[in-house]
Amino acid sequence: MNKVIAAMMMMAITTAMPAMAGSKHHNDKKEKVVAVNNNKKDSHFDKVDKKTTHFDAHKKNAYRPDVKTCTFRVSRHDSHHKVVAKVEHMKGVMDTKWNPHTREVTVIYDAKVTSARYIRHSVA
Repeated sequence: MNKVIAAMMMMAITTAMPAMAGSKHHNDKKEKVVAVNNNKKDSHFDKVDKKTTHFDAHKKNAYRPDVKTCTFRVSRHDSHHKVVAKVEHMKGVMDTKWNPHTREVTVIYDAKVTSARYIRHSVA
């Protein structure tokens, strides 16, 4: 008798599992929308990671003349992980972005603390 009950329970569980697996409603999908830009200088893949929330809106509109950007190409023999890690630990560097299509590192830095010449010299 116990074997019959156990067999019926197993059958009930296996038939209910596929129905339970598909019943979740994913209303909070975390999909990113990609807008294709026809500008030849920028790739539309780079625009995916930009946040569009109201929390970082003040960073875009603030005028900071001391914040500069420099871009340099990484050799195919160098590891981009090591280059980015080395640049991020420098004083004055705020952000780094790696573009795998062109093998370029874009560095956003504070011009009062460091310079583009010093960044390139320390990475090379």
